[in-house]
Amino acid sequence: MDHFFDMFVSSAGRKIKEYLSNRQYEYPLEELGDKLLKREVVPSDVTLRAAAVDGGIGVVRLSNGHQVILARAAAVGPDFLEREFVVDVATVESSSLPWAYLVIVESLVGIKTLNKHGVDVLLMDGSLYAKAVRLVHNLILTREFQNLYYVPELATALYTFAVLIKMAQSRGARLVFVSKDHNFKLVKEHLIFEKLAERNRDHIFQRGLLWYSVLWIRRFRKELIELYKTARRHDYQMARLMALLVTQSVTDAEVLSALLPPGHYTVPMLVGGCDAYMNYKGLNTVERLVKAAEERLEDSLIFRLKDSFATDVIGKIREALEAIPKVYFFYVRFGADDAPLLVETPAEGTNMFDGSPVKAFYPAAQLDDVVGMLAAQYRDPIHYNTWLWYAHDVASFKSSQLAEYAVYLKKMAGEVGVGRRVKLAWGI
Repeated sequence: MDHFFDMFVSSAGRKIKEYLSNRQYEYPLEELGDKLLKREVVPSDVTLRAAAVDGGIGVVRLSNGHQVILARAAAVGPDFLEREFVVDVATVESSSLPWAYLVIVESLVGIKTLNKHGVDVLLMDGSLYAKAVRLVHNLILTREFQNLYYVPELATALYTFAVLIKMAQSRGARLVFVSKDHNFKLVKEHLIFEKLAERNRDHIFQRGLLWYSVLWIRRFRKELIELYKTARRHDYQMARLMALLVTQSVTDAEVLSALLPPGHYTVPMLVGGCDAYMNYKGLNTVERLVKAAEERLEDSLIFRLKDSFATDVIGKIREALEAIPKVYFFYVRFGADDAPLLVETPAEGTNMFDGSPVKAFYPAAQLDDVVGMLAAQYRDPIHYNTWLWYAHDVASFKSSQLAEYAVYLKKMAGEVGVGRRVKLAWGI
């Protein structure tokens, strides 16, 4: 018997009602429609040999407070299953370390697949742009002791990820990153800034067309609010657009659910080096990023009481940054009841951190074959991609599996023991 069900009904009813009433606010989404470039999904008549990669993370806490990180990934194809599993003990708790190991194992199993199996397309779960930028952020912004301690592991994740990208290019295989759950506001912001730039030539709107996202910078956030206050007195339509811009709860998914018809996809955006923080701080080239990462590495080695590592960590960081490409970034919507899928693929022959921020629709990108392939592999909003769903089912941790692992870890750890709680974490 659930002794709390009546309290749940009361509290949930109140909160859901409040949430729904807030969503009733009329956002001017229709005003953005003329700026959204889109194409119709055309079934592909080309047969591509595809495989998919997904991973899972489990964390088991030892009784002394340390954590055992369990990272595993699987690649599934028409006639093969490849696996990778990495275990490490984290003596310092870090929110970034488990995720870094997830990137490592997914990249390793992807590399293994490209080496052993002739695939035309390797489907990866998640966002290429988000992975690349988050890894770089972890290398240049890690001031907290917990993340600073693991800079070498974060560098390894970035390097392994870059090796996967380079290997795909050398083997003539296409990497396609697919995200079902995403909270980007990149297309939304670009559409709004295009509209705002037509009404006002303020420099902040020009920055907004190039950077993602100027709202992360306090100075620009304050400037936008002042412009909004002025617009409320003189330009109602501009004020509505700026209110939508500042409203962080409205993401690309909500905008495109209103503007992108089923059976269509957005014209790809070419996205590269547009992170607002890195541009604002002048960290928009490989050399400057390497210098910032080198300082963090020195701090990390002090904490770890090591003068150096066996490998050239800074050299690996440089090599990885030089290999990370710009991205073709677009959304595709198959059914009327579907939220748009985010799809990204590397823009070959480009470098993300070449000092030139870019965030613009790029009609020259021809990705009909990728969209057609994804359409052929689509089943329903839940099984959004046949191969990725299969990979997720193989790789993700089930609670019973993690509990079984914890029992073995307790035997192995001996006197240290394993905490009574098993912590389920990222990638489940």
